[in-house]
Amino acid sequence: MSEKHLFVIWPKARFAEARILEDLAKETRIVFKTELEFEGDAALAYRRFYGPKLPDEKRKVRNCGSGPFLLVVVEDCNPDYRTIDTGSRKPMFCNARMWKLKTRYRKWSGRKHRVHGTVTKDEFAIDVEMLTGHPAAEWEPGVPAGPVSPKLPEGWEAISSTGPLKTAPVRPAFRPLPIPALGNVILRDKYINDFFTAGRYLGMDAIEKHSTKAVASIGNEYKIASRMYAAAPDLVPAPLAWLYAKDGRSASFIAERIGGTTLSEALKRGLAESEADRFADDMCDLADALEKTGIVHRDLFADNFIVPADGGRLKTIDWQLAIERDGYREDPWVAKNWKFRYVVFGVNRDLGLGRWNDFAAMANILKSFPRTAKVDAAIAKLEAKAPSMTFSAPPSRGERTKLMLYAISLRFQMLLKRRDSEKYARLKRRFDTIWRKGKM
Repeated sequence: MSEKHLFVIWPKARFAEARILEDLAKETRIVFKTELEFEGDAALAYRRFYGPKLPDEKRKVRNCGSGPFLLVVVEDCNPDYRTIDTGSRKPMFCNARMWKLKTRYRKWSGRKHRVHGTVTKDEFAIDVEMLTGHPAAEWEPGVPAGPVSPKLPEGWEAISSTGPLKTAPVRPAFRPLPIPALGNVILRDKYINDFFTAGRYLGMDAIEKHSTKAVASIGNEYKIASRMYAAAPDLVPAPLAWLYAKDGRSASFIAERIGGTTLSEALKRGLAESEADRFADDMCDLADALEKTGIVHRDLFADNFIVPADGGRLKTIDWQLAIERDGYREDPWVAKNWKFRYVVFGVNRDLGLGRWNDFAAMANILKSFPRTAKVDAAIAKLEAKAPSMTFSAPPSRGERTKLMLYAISLRFQMLLKRRDSEKYARLKRRFDTIWRKGKM
């Protein structure tokens, strides 16, 4: 049974356009082709088209160009679906013929991503509606009537009312921006986020995290949280949407809101042995999911675990600055604010600067639990696995010099604040992180 796909020849690949079109005519039936152009800023347009999977929209503009591009809709009369190695961590079940053509044309254009192509029916449905303004159903009988022009979304949904993890573009202007969206502001100015709001979204109690300081990290949280939710849906709040302003200067991540308390609050009141056993199992399952997905949370301490009021499993939150072990890419805000990386991520101070280990962090939390046989077994399991799960991105020589100067300034501040026990303790913790335990 035949199926439709699309190819996009981005501006800097158009020197190979004639060769690509000639090959497409041999391999497929060309249904439609037209020249299009994004309105406004090209970098933001790429971001709105690719969604959170695009790591750097400005680099995309440098590699692929701005200006007119060519869109081609084709019909593949002999789709060949199988699981293939795409070079990423996980093999993909897709139309191998379309993958082969996309790979070929990218090679001809000289850069890996100068040609875009769809390789599944779902991908075609999403992309063709964004780039032409017509849903896939209108393309079934042929070329839709009416003008063809890009209609890019202002956000991406991870969960829809019809099922989990249905990644699809939200209709343009589905709700007004600027944000906040949900209504009640519950927290302001926490590190790199402007505020948190709470309300209802897609029929669920939801919480929204909004940032103008680290916009890319909001997309990163959507991407990472979606992957973790797919791997361990009982242990991660459902990611609901990633939304961004049209000017590209602000973004929000919306997730299911879990009623309950933080694990740190539960530890203060005291855990029953039955709770300790359940949470130990949850942490071991989370560790398995982290290993499977290749994700490093980096900030696993008791405040980032939620104990649900309904007695359910521990939920892990705050994936905003998590990283991929095999594709490490630091958030631009964190890269610029180098102190944040080495001082705030303090859960593994004993490992040294720029070294993180989620397994060791969870083992340390479990050591504050009632020491049942199951808790001890979980600690042993995590500590045995920990040596192979350390992730390292140590400071550069320049950053190390800056950190040394910062540590010296902290030492002077400690002398000035020695009578203020709270401020002194905070300054000392930062100093120890950088100087003593950071192995400067």
